Amino acid sequence: MLEIGGTAQPIRWDRHGQWSWHRPERYAFAGALRSVPIALTEAFSAASCFPLVFVPVGQGYALHVLLRRSPSGRSAFIGSDGRWQAAWLPPRLAAWPFDLVELGGGHALALHDASDLVMQGPGGTPLFAEGNAAALSAETAKISGLLKTHAESLPATVHTATALRHHDLLTPLDGEDHLLTVDAAAAGRLTENAVLTLYRAGALALLHAGLVSLAHLSWMAKAEAHMTTASSAKPPPLPPRKRAVAGSSFLTALAADTSADVVPLPFPGLSQT
Repeated sequence: MLEIGGTAQPIRWDRHGQWSWHRPERYAFAGALRSVPIALTEAFSAASCFPLVFVPVGQGYALHVLLRRSPSGRSAFIGSDGRWQAAWLPPRLAAWPFDLVELGGGHALALHDASDLVMQGPGGTPLFAEGNAAALSAETAKISGLLKTHAESLPATVHTATALRHHDLLTPLDGEDHLLTVDAAAAGRLTENAVLTLYRAGALALLHAGLVSLAHLSWMAKAEAHMTTASSAKPPPLPPRKRAVAGSSFLTALAADTSADVVPLPFPGLSQT
């Protein structure tokens, strides 16, 4: 199945005709996800925020963004309050509680029935237009269009990602065969003929995006280690502020006050408060 949460069911009038839904305000539901599939057209936007990883699917490879480097724990992109903390939101998460499932050789619009954003009755945005089994409501149709565009891009995405694998340009992430990243060393050894072949396959741009995205791996590991430590340790008390001595100038007083702020500025999601 293609759904990212594992609970999505194809939308049917006989089951979901009277159901309604809400858009997410928090993304705690994505906390259990280690990666999220994206399309080739989204690669450059994604690479600015996340490592790009490649996941085996059928006879090829799907393109994902990595939300968490460690196999377990919290993602640095999701705050402890569930707020999304990256500059880019993958469309598959933006469409939640809707998703895609593979059905009949294609893809179908599906719904995460167990989500607390879904109701088996009125109270939210209706799934279907009132009294019309053949038409989605306007808001649901917008989400459907977003996922339809994504689904239409998936075959080309798999083809292009698989071309990188055929040129031995992918390597396991942290020794995990089910998560691959671009191999920077192998990319540096490419011949001119290989570069031309990748260009004709549309894979050269994806290779560049993957190389750029590798820069996120190091800070993600540090951030996740920090969150693990912070969650188990009591934060140290803040140092007392010192008052500026009487008669000092404004700039001297400001410098004295600033020097007392030895606690670093919190990185989003890493605050111990």
